Amino acid sequence: MTTQDPDHVNAKTDIANQIADAVERYLVDLQAATGVPTAVLLAGARAGLVVTMAAELGGPMTAQACERAAARVRHLPSLAACSLAFAAPAGRA
Repeated sequence: MTTQDPDHVNAKTDIANQIADAVERYLVDLQAATGVPTAVLLAGARAGLVVTMAAELGGPMTAQACERAAARVRHLPSLAACSLAFAAPAGRA
């Protein structure tokens, strides 16, 4: 096993985070400009990303990356669920 220079790893992580932020902004802008439902937009983006990953990394590495991502987000609620959970009750019971 080789070790990597921590500065190199941090630089790669910073670049990956910047790209993730740019993609997120692009998708928000694209949805606003086209009116395409968010779920449809995300499905298309996911499909394009997975195909590109598979072409670059191969199927096994792409599957592992997707499985790791799924494990990290599997139990996260949606923004809508969070909003509902923290909403102040209205009216009387």
